[in-house]
Parts: sequence; structure tokens; C-alpha cells
Amino acid sequence: MVEFHTAHLRPSAEDAVRAYREAVLANRQFIDALSPRPPQADYWERRAPAFRGAAGGSPEADALLRLTRPEDTWLDLGAGGGRYAVPLASHVSKVVAVEPSPSMRRQLESAAAELALGNIEVVPLEWPAGQAAVPRADGALVANVLYGVAEIGEFLDAMEAVTSRVCAVITFDRAPNTPDPEIWHAVHGTSFPELPALRELLAVLLARGRIVNVHAVPAPPMPGRPLDEVVQQAGWMYHAAPGSTEESRLRAAIEKRCQTENGLVRQPVVRRYASVVWWLLDPS
Repeated sequence: MVEFHTAHLRPSAEDAVRAYREAVLANRQFIDALSPRPPQADYWERRAPAFRGAAGGSPEADALLRLTRPEDTWLDLGAGGGRYAVPLASHVSKVVAVEPSPSMRRQLESAAAELALGNIEVVPLEWPAGQAAVPRADGALVANVLYGVAEIGEFLDAMEAVTSRVCAVITFDRAPNTPDPEIWHAVHGTSFPELPALRELLAVLLARGRIVNVHAVPAPPMPGRPLDEVVQQAGWMYHAAPGSTEESRLRAAIEKRCQTENGLVRQPVVRRYASVVWWLLDPS
């Protein structure tokens, strides 16, 4: 008879949180050693416009809105440019958007003003440091933020402490900075330590005893584009600076692996789907 031990499949809450933390720190140390970033006032300044909220929804936003009630107050923790705060505000009484980045807050506030949404309150703080500055809410959302949160237990504890009904997380199956393993190896000759994403989050939530619901939203197919454009856009993910040896290797690897029928190439992205994960705080 084969003995099978399930301890590694059923970690304790402490072990799940520890493993999550170690994955975040391993990725952080790897990236810092590879290409240390100079200090800057606002990391998101150049990319913030891409996260601006809009009136039109998305499949994951539509799934999220099914959890809302018109009289609700919702928290959006790490709200960015309002990609989810804006559609939430059209369906609930109030949205409290916690966002530390000035450039992201400008995008959010501009989108809210353009759409005449007067029910979004912006709190310019980190989470969970900003916990004392927010009101108690019916629902809380954190969207595509948890990948790099080392202290996942503290973050979730604070989220649940200020929420009375439902917590929701929007996350990909792989973190957005996850490269194609073969292309990464062709560029750098090493393996890439991935950040935690959906599977690791579910391990933490289940180990903490939460009754978890998951709604998966498949990613749309990537269109084919000119090679130069794809290499330029993929450079940040593969740490390949313009004109560098790494960029030359990236170009060759993308051209080899990502060709389409018509001579164009597709962005090498390993994410397959987004998910809306939610749990009720009083599931009885």
C-alpha cells in the first residue's frame, strides 16, 4: 500500500502565510539584484493612465457587481486609477478608494469628475496602514494588488476587520510580471521566481477557514502585432533595456516562439484568466 501524506496539500494558516511571504520576498530580492530601481517619488507615474477608470465594465467587474447592493458602502484597497472603483460607484451608495500613488489618484479623481460620480472618497494612504482612516463598509475589494504583499495575513485581517458582509479579490492565475519561462531563460539564462497569485491566495484563504467562491474569466486572445512593438512593450517584464544585449535576446526568442500565420507576433503572456474570489464574513 502506498502511503500518502496530505500535510503539504493542507497547510496550517501559519504555514500558508509563511510560504506566501517567502515567495514575495524571493521575487523581490531576485528583481532587486537583477536591476535595482533608483528611488522615485511615484513608481506608477508613467503607467497610471492605463489604469484609469471608465464607465464601461469588464467581465470581472460584472461578476463583482453581482455582490453589491444599492445601499452598500464599499472599500477599494489599492484602487489605482479607478478601474473598479468607478463601476462600483455607479451601483452602490459610496466607494472609499484607498490609494497611495499620487498619479493613480489623479487618474481616479479625473475619471470620477468626468462621469459626475460624487460618491467616491479617496484616501491617500497605504493599506493596512490606512485602516484607521476608513469607515466600516459592507464590502471590500482588493484588485490585482496582493501579488507583492509579503504580509498577506495582516492585509487580510485588516480588510476583514472593517467589512461587515463580503470581501472580494480580483486576481490573475499568474502575477502580471510573470514572464514566459522559456523566453526568460533565453534572455537571462536563469529561472524566474514567480510571485504568488490565485493558487497561493486560495491556499491562504482555505487554510484560514474561509468558505471561498471563485468566478473565473478567461483572458481574450492576444492580437498579432509587429515584432518591434511587442519587444518594446515586453521589455519591462523581461528586464531588457532598449539597445541592450538582453533586448536582442528577447527579440530573437519572441520571434522564434510567438509567430502568427501572417508574420506578426503575439505578446508572450502566461496569464490565462482572471478570477473574482469572494467570501462572506457571516456565511450562515
